[in-house]
Amino acid sequence: MRALLIAAVLATGVPATAQAAPKPQTALDRCLASPAGASTMGQIQCIGDAVKAQDARLNQNYAKAMKALTPEQKVKLRAAQRAWIAFKDADCQSLWDDDWGTLSRVTANMCVLDRTSERADELANYPDR
Repeated sequence: MRALLIAAVLATGVPATAQAAPKPQTALDRCLASPAGASTMGQIQCIGDAVKAQDARLNQNYAKAMKALTPEQKVKLRAAQRAWIAFKDADCQSLWDDDWGTLSRVTANMCVLDRTSERADELANYPDR
C-alpha cells in the first residue's frame, strides 16, 4: 500500500518538500509486519491486541465522561453506549462469513478495531457539564 502511495506521488510530480511525512509505525503495524503477523491467525492476534489497547482507552474515556455528567446526562450516555455496542457488534459481524474465506475474519476484526478507536476518540471529546 505504501509503495503504491509513493509511486502515485512520484507520478504526480509533486516536489518532495510538499509530500507528507511518513506515518509513524504503530504497534499494530509492527506486529503485522513481523513473522507472527504473516498468517491469518497471526493477523487476528495482532488486531486483537490492538483492540484490547483501544478498548482500555475507550473505557477510560467513558469513565471520565460519566464523572462529569449530571444523573440525567449519565442515563443518556449509558443508553447511547449500549446502542453503540449493539451497532458495532452487528456491523462488524456482518463482515464475517465463512463463504468469504478466512480474510473475512480479518476484515471483521479490523472493523472492531476501527469502531472501538473511533468511539474512544468520540468519548475523549465528550462534552462535560
